Amino acid sequence: MTMKREYRLLTTLFAGLALALLALVGAVNYRSGVEDLSRSLSDAGTRLAEKLAQHEAHLTALAAVVRMAGPSDSVHGLAQAIGSFYPRIVEIATIRIEGDTATKVRYDRPVQTQSDWPDITSLPALATPGSTAIRSRPDDPRYDIYKLVSPGTYLFMTIDAGRLIADDVVPENDGYRISLGENRLIDHPVEAGALLHATRSLAVNSTSQPLRLEMSRGFRVSELLPPIVVLPLLLALAGAVRFLGEYRRAIRARRQEELRAALLEQETKLAHAGRVNALGEMASGIAHELAQPVAALLSQSQAAKRAMGLDRADILEQALDANVREAKRAGDILGRMRAYIAGGPAQIEAVPLERALTEALRLAEPDLTRRGIGLETVVSSGERLLRIDVIGFQQVIHNILRNAADALAAQGDPRISIRAEAAGKQAVITIADNGPGIPASALPHIFEPFFTTKPDGMGLGLPLSARLVETMEGSIEAENAGGARFTIRLPLEDTK
Repeated sequence: MTMKREYRLLTTLFAGLALALLALVGAVNYRSGVEDLSRSLSDAGTRLAEKLAQHEAHLTALAAVVRMAGPSDSVHGLAQAIGSFYPRIVEIATIRIEGDTATKVRYDRPVQTQSDWPDITSLPALATPGSTAIRSRPDDPRYDIYKLVSPGTYLFMTIDAGRLIADDVVPENDGYRISLGENRLIDHPVEAGALLHATRSLAVNSTSQPLRLEMSRGFRVSELLPPIVVLPLLLALAGAVRFLGEYRRAIRARRQEELRAALLEQETKLAHAGRVNALGEMASGIAHELAQPVAALLSQSQAAKRAMGLDRADILEQALDANVREAKRAGDILGRMRAYIAGGPAQIEAVPLERALTEALRLAEPDLTRRGIGLETVVSSGERLLRIDVIGFQQVIHNILRNAADALAAQGDPRISIRAEAAGKQAVITIADNGPGIPASALPHIFEPFFTTKPDGMGLGLPLSARLVETMEGSIEAENAGGARFTIRLPLEDTK
């Protein structure tokens, strides 16, 4: 038997033993809980039987008074006292049958009330004075007790079953149910989330009110397997497994020492390759970011050369001013890239949102006009100030607009819409086009470095844009909504 198989066998043996002990502990605790449930049911049944006996006693006393005095103030006083001391008795009345009509007189209220009974056929058929009948109501926790006082005279009592069981009688986590025949008067289910359930029931000892009481208990894992028992067991198992693991690791240490030298050499080679790749990514990023200002410098220089040949000093001056701006912008880009590589903080400024967006669009509008792409801009932010790195913000907007323009190259009536608005403490800038959109397979990857859908793309514009937005404590998202739509969220200056 190999050492690996021996280790697995011992681990399985320990695990099986632990599971068997856990099952035994759970079974013992479950049995104890069921016994406790039976005791609680017995106690609750005894108290419930006492209350039902009180109802019978009240009926007997009231019936005696009604027989002797008839509907009188003495009946009224006794009924009102019973209702005050026993809130579960919600109505006490007498019902007298005269011919085909029944008249009901209610006594549990401060002033006696009298009304015609709606239907004489609804009364139970009681032939012998002193006999009783009980009836439940559909979808109602109350039930009615009728007692025949004398021929044609009924004593009527309504009980609210919801008040038969006090909160201190049933344990907090137990459920209970009170039934009268097939009708459930009260159904208080056990709390959800238990691993096992146990239910016990009994018939309450009462001749006039044959109720059935049922109690349920749910057993959670923590009750069946209490930590005070399980924790030492698991610690013992963990100690045994750890001992075996340490033993096995000691045997393997020699082999690992032999491989360590080879692994160290391989790690050195991988680290060198990582530095080379990082250098390549950095160089590619710088080239990507400088491509636009360099192209602008070339275009303006060619315009200046033509102006010299035409002896147009005004055009020459405009071209030279543009070259100065683009050269300064290229320097700003290099400075920002150097700070980014060195881990320096972004140069955050508070700039009006409309002005920041206008300056960013100024760099892209000539290219969009040349391509015949319509640009619609809506800014609704009031006087709120945007907290941004201005150069970084301009580069992000320019990158997104350049990608949109490339996507609209073969589109009829190409359009780009930009909407900027304040939303709480953030500015939300949405840039959407009516192009073909982003392929669904590419959408989750467009912010990954070197991922591109363009044949001549470098896959750096959007990743760099995402990093720049993050340095400004913002976020950027992409989705398809008719065409491609990018949503940029950036912080606004606190107005307080």
